[in-house]
Amino acid sequence: MHVAVSARALHRLAGAGLVLPLFLWMGTGLLFHVKPGWDEAYEPLSAPPPGPPPWERVVFSPAAVKARGLLDAGPVALAVHPAGLVAWFGRREGRAAAVDGTSGDPIPTATEGVARAYALAAITASRHAASYGTIVSAQPDVHHSTLTGTEGPAFLFLTSGGKRVLVDRVTGEVSQSGSLNDRIDLLYRIHYLQWAPWKPANVALVLGVSLLGLLLAASGLRLFFTPSSGASNGASAARP
Repeated sequence: MHVAVSARALHRLAGAGLVLPLFLWMGTGLLFHVKPGWDEAYEPLSAPPPGPPPWERVVFSPAAVKARGLLDAGPVALAVHPAGLVAWFGRREGRAAAVDGTSGDPIPTATEGVARAYALAAITASRHAASYGTIVSAQPDVHHSTLTGTEGPAFLFLTSGGKRVLVDRVTGEVSQSGSLNDRIDLLYRIHYLQWAPWKPANVALVLGVSLLGLLLAASGLRLFFTPSSGASNGASAARP
């Protein structure tokens, strides 16, 4: 009798402690399957070139631009620059650099005005252009480029729609994030029990919830295999 009551009390305690985590885990998990707004939040942006890229006029090879000291030895990438050029991207003296593949000339780092034009072109080409609104401010920033493999100077443009549009001044790459991304990140933190800004507290929370889950399962099994008092009394009364 004492064992059954103790198991029942532990089962109730563990169940009560798991109500909130389980409710939030199921709710956020459902959102991760439906993914409302995910398409807008993680939409890739790029500034379309003003015309057809001149691929057929690329005459400078990576070896040629490296021999001229325009790019360091190492990997380079050939891609379209939003200025309408086909360029080699890499590093020069360890810094991000771009070289026009048709003329062999370095592509100058974009000014704020040019970077703004790239941002506006990318926003205009977006399927969710209306959600961006207008650019309200700009500030210097840095961007880790996939084309150069290093960080380079950038401009961060804030829009009236709560979007952050980052433009790489060397490569012209454009990326975006915003309040919708912040809310999705918060959902992930809730789902994975990252409720505190401190890692040790989150680890303790995960361990605590895991312990409650084990306690709920163990006490439930104990109750399942322990005869209830009513069943025991009935069995005793049935004996001759």
